[in-house]
Amino acid sequence: GSYLLASDGAPGRYSVGELISVDEVALPYRFTVTWRRLGVEAGRSMHVLVAGGVVLIKAGAINFWAYDDAAFASAAWQPLAGHAAQNEHTVVVDQDAGAVVVTIDGAPAARFPLTVARARAHVGVGMKAAPGARSKIYLRSLIVAAGQ
Repeated sequence: GSYLLASDGAPGRYSVGELISVDEVALPYRFTVTWRRLGVEAGRSMHVLVAGGVVLIKAGAINFWAYDDAAFASAAWQPLAGHAAQNEHTVVVDQDAGAVVVTIDGAPAARFPLTVARARAHVGVGMKAAPGARSKIYLRSLIVAAGQ
């Protein structure tokens, strides 16, 4: 099915909305989401939660946060030429025990080396929004399948 995901409208640096799997997913896996941001906050990221980190995608850029603020602060966002967050995109994330590989609309977007010790993890999608805002993203489809 499809979903409309809204942020929580919390005050502070940003508000957030997330949809996280109830069950853990075994690595390797493939997570496919077709989505688009509704509204004007293209500069704020939408994200895919993976084992050991978060793939962050915003208008024109992609990055990865491995729950290490210092490393993230020194890492540059990688450009995604022509990527508009308000347009519908299909994002495919393949993860195994050694890397997270991202494809957007059939084109390679990024590869993030990541060693994870856990064989299973919760996965999901979400987004950041302006403080106090109820921003939304439309999730046309979500598919999690065993990796190849």
